[in-house]
Amino acid sequence: MVGVHRVVPDPRHPLAALIDLVAQAEDFEELLALRAITDPLAADALDAISLVAPADRYTGRRASLVMAPFLRLGPSRFSPGTYGVLYTADALPVAIRESSYHAGRYLEAAHVTAPTTVPRYALELTLNEREHLDIRRGGAHDVHDMQIYDPLVYAAAQALGATLRTEGRQGVWYDSVRAPGGTCYGTFRPVAIEDVMDTSRELELAWDGSAITQYREIGTHAL
Repeated sequence: MVGVHRVVPDPRHPLAALIDLVAQAEDFEELLALRAITDPLAADALDAISLVAPADRYTGRRASLVMAPFLRLGPSRFSPGTYGVLYTADALPVAIRESSYHAGRYLEAAHVTAPTTVPRYALELTLNEREHLDIRRGGAHDVHDMQIYDPLVYAAAQALGATLRTEGRQGVWYDSVRAPGGTCYGTFRPVAIEDVMDTSRELELAWDGSAITQYREIGTHAL
């Protein structure tokens, strides 16, 4: 088991009350089906959660924090957008660098040139990494395909992720692309998470008009 970090825009999913209400994975799907009758967000989440087998779902403390990436799908390094992946890092500065990169890309695309701050929340989780394939450069299962580390094009990594997920792997253990020397985890099956810490750290990422290079910690919050 390892302690890992995740930086997110908002620690609470809109369906958090439903997720945290149930102790059995199947019960959540039933509640979603009822909510989906009038809520398009729940309808989308119902489609997404069907991709995660009940045995692979996390129903422990603060389940909404773990399950959120599996309820709102989108393309990422190891997924073309057809299934969810929970991304974490071995250290908080690594998670912040990863999150800062993506926040900066969004601000750049929105043509935001004035300095501003971006609110973020840092979570700490406990991950059972044993079934995550180690594909770090020079690692135990080095795939020898550096295209999976392309900073902009994710096609090779997405193909690898889809293959490993189909083969039953819980995730991948890989070198951080945005924080050299750091380590990241991409988890395909949320059951690999053992626990979620009780508090989050509130952060502000500082955008200078062209990049995010600094951040400050504002405080901590109970989850």
